[in-house]
Amino acid sequence: MGDTAVILLNYISWEDTLKEITLLKERLNLAYEDMVVIDNASPNESEIQLSRNAETMGYQFLKAEYNGGYASGNNIGLRYALEKGYRYGWILNNDILIEDSHMLDKLKHALELAPDIAAVNPDIYSPDGHMYNRDAIRPSFFYQTIGSLLYIRAGRRIKDMGGYAYIYRPQGCCMLLDLKKCAKVDFLDEHTFLYFEENILAERLLAKGYRCACCMDARVIHNTSKTVRSQLQKKKLGQIKRTSYRYYLQKYLHYGILRYKFCELFYRMKCLILD
Repeated sequence: MGDTAVILLNYISWEDTLKEITLLKERLNLAYEDMVVIDNASPNESEIQLSRNAETMGYQFLKAEYNGGYASGNNIGLRYALEKGYRYGWILNNDILIEDSHMLDKLKHALELAPDIAAVNPDIYSPDGHMYNRDAIRPSFFYQTIGSLLYIRAGRRIKDMGGYAYIYRPQGCCMLLDLKKCAKVDFLDEHTFLYFEENILAERLLAKGYRCACCMDARVIHNTSKTVRSQLQKKKLGQIKRTSYRYYLQKYLHYGILRYKFCELFYRMKCLILD
């Protein structure tokens, strides 16, 4: 057994999950036994297929009794990994393309460069070469309203601290977590179904004196949330985003109703522009 459990949350797209498992084995030479696959109560044959392949391939398979969303499903894997004695939990989407065979080593090295780092991620790129926002700074009220589009540029500016750079929040599609540090904040807040889990985790970690970082020497390609978009209608997806956003603003940034409403107005406008 290694020191890192790879956490792969599956919902419906079991074929993509198996492809990701194979990629991790062949390109990164990771052991199947260190991969923890959780099926998030998929309403198709995912549980059967993943359970069957676990017997032949040797990865660890868990199933959620109900689909509580991203945070709930990943917490099953994170808590399981901590219980089994792993030091790190690597949350990974099943649509991440990794070309660097030393990716995990680089992330672990960055995680150990400063004692206050609890989560680290590589730079995330789209298939066409666009780099996603690094979210380097905590979004102020200004950046969430009249300066919301300015945040796109400001959030990419980071300061190299010697192999790593502090950022506000991790990237949930590919983030390495220190399990003991994250256990002190009870891992991910399960009050959201999708979206803003990383912002909320960042706030929980900050409250305990921990921070998030970006590994300066690592990058992956994210093929976007194919499963989410294919299974949820655009209107429903928008409702989920706004609900999670409201919870984040009110619970963790302590915004009152007027501030929240103002932020939501600009958030809707930004979504219309970027979608």
